[in-house]
Amino acid sequence: MTRPERTGAPALRRLTGPEALALHDRLVETYAAVFCAPPWNDSPERAARFGELLTDWAGKPGFAAVLADDGGTVGTGRQDRAVPGFAVGLTTPTPFPADRAYGQVRRLLGPAAETLSDWLEVAELAVHPAARRGGLGRRLLATLTADRPAWLLTVPQVAGTTAFYDAVGWVRHGTGYGITVYTNRPLPR
Repeated sequence: MTRPERTGAPALRRLTGPEALALHDRLVETYAAVFCAPPWNDSPERAARFGELLTDWAGKPGFAAVLADDGGTVGTGRQDRAVPGFAVGLTTPTPFPADRAYGQVRRLLGPAAETLSDWLEVAELAVHPAARRGGLGRRLLATLTADRPAWLLTVPQVAGTTAFYDAVGWVRHGTGYGITVYTNRPLPR
C-alpha cells in the first residue's frame, strides 16, 4: 500500500527533551543529510557527535526544540527515517562561557557577549535537502525563538548561510575567527 502524497508545508511542533530523545536517530539522520553533504561536507563522525550533543542538550534546563513533521514522507518515506527539518536551542549560561566557540564569540563581541547570557542560543537549524526552498528554515527559526531574545553563530564560508540570516532579519554583529554572530534583536547598549 502506498501512502498518499502530502501537500502543503510540514506541521511544526515543539519537543520536550524526552520527545527529542525519542526521535534521536531520525534527527541525526536529518543532520547527516544536511551537514555531511555539500556545501558543509562534514564527516559522519560529526553527525555522530551531534547525536551525543543532542543527548546532553535534551537534559539541560532551557532546552528547546521544534520539529517539522510530515508524517515520515521525507527521505525514504518511512516513519523511522529523516524528518524534513528541526531547530534546537538552549539557554545560554550565566556568566557567558569562554570554552568552545563561546571564546570566539567573546573575542568578536567583547563585553557585549555577556548580554547573551540567558538568551536562547540556536544550536542547530537543519532542513533536509528534499524539504528546502519552501520557507521551512524560516518557520523553524521563528517558532523556536518566538518572542525570546536569541542568538546564533554560523560559518560564513558556507554559501548561503549569512544570506539566509540577513534575509530573515537577524542582526549581524561581526565576522571573524571563522564565525559570524547573529541576534534576533539589537544588543542592549
